[in-house]
Amino acid sequence: MDIRELVKATLLQPVAAAQTVMALNLSRDVLWLALLLAAVLNALLFSLGFQAQPPQGFEGLSAEETAQITFMISYFSSPLRVAVTVALALVMSVFAFLAGGRMLGGQGRLEGVLAVLTWWQFVGLAMSLAILGLGFVSLALAQLLSFLGNIWLLYALIGLLSGAHHFESLIKGIGTVALSLLLMAVGLLFLLTLIGLIMPSGVAHV
Repeated sequence: MDIRELVKATLLQPVAAAQTVMALNLSRDVLWLALLLAAVLNALLFSLGFQAQPPQGFEGLSAEETAQITFMISYFSSPLRVAVTVALALVMSVFAFLAGGRMLGGQGRLEGVLAVLTWWQFVGLAMSLAILGLGFVSLALAQLLSFLGNIWLLYALIGLLSGAHHFESLIKGIGTVALSLLLMAVGLLFLLTLIGLIMPSGVAHV
């Protein structure tokens, strides 16, 4: 398998790329480990960027809002905590994309959705590293490519999920992403509440 050709197909013909990725028939254990590796690498990249440019300027904020932002800065400064959060979010997204696609009549299996989502994560990570390197040369160009890259990655995700669920068009792939985002929003709200990012009213005054 030519990795460069698969990356090219992922960005230009994601439905066909999904079939290639699923045809590898990787075991579920290998796919879960690969997804966790992607979570760790993404967390390291995020933490480096976050520590390089942390949020600044708390003027005009209430004591409770300042406490929440301070907590978030402390939380995201730890690569381990970020890795756990990203990993949980990715695991949640696998089941959300699986359930969302099936609600729209898709025939995807857990292994297929897991495979294409894991591959998509690594493609996105490679793109982020390339843009990060470009940022040292031209920040404006890097920001432009980051915006365009995110749109391209969204198109790739829609196509990969369409392929994983054997949809005949990208329309249901778009619906799968939209429905899955709704499911994940509910799940992430619950997750963030558990880890304390969303503090109950009055905590800051205790």
